[in-house]
Amino acid sequence: MSSQVTREHILQIGLNLASTEGLCKITFGSVARRASLSKSGVVGHFPHMSDLKRGILDLALDLWSRTCLRADPDVGSGLPSLVRYLNVWIGWTKRAGLPGSCPIAQAIVELSFLPGPVREAAAAAESVWRQTLIMLIRDAIDKRHLLHDTDVAQLAWDFLGIYLSHHVSSHSLRDPYADKKAQTSVKRTVASIEAISEDPTH
Repeated sequence: MSSQVTREHILQIGLNLASTEGLCKITFGSVARRASLSKSGVVGHFPHMSDLKRGILDLALDLWSRTCLRADPDVGSGLPSLVRYLNVWIGWTKRAGLPGSCPIAQAIVELSFLPGPVREAAAAAESVWRQTLIMLIRDAIDKRHLLHDTDVAQLAWDFLGIYLSHHVSSHSLRDPYADKKAQTSVKRTVASIEAISEDPTH
């Protein structure tokens, strides 16, 4: 394999491990064994563990983007686009073919008390999620699908809370109804601020 192919292989193995076991349990040895490489072979591409873990989070974010942000010509902008995104985002790892839970959500929890570049990478990924929600919410407001005085930051926080609650319920607690409960929460939250009767002439 070429150097680039080997690097990508290592990161994919690491991503699958992060999905099933968590980022904090990843070692050079665990990745090397699954990648059929020596430890030195892994270290040659990622000299520091933080380099490997940040690479895994970058790959996870890229996979999230390709899975959740792909345009759908059959879905309109504004609220339909927001709802579609939420429905794809919640449980996106299964759609993306990952074997377990969301590596990013897992890392946010695992690294809460471990300052450093890997925690910063997890926080940066969460910020991308939050800004995506804010962008979609603002578009729905601009299209007059949501009430004009909607608290954008609070709504993004609410949706992120639904996502993280689903993550815990689905993967940690094995709740078979986690998907349905999350979808119900999304519908109720949207219904509470949907601009159905804001303009009586429409």
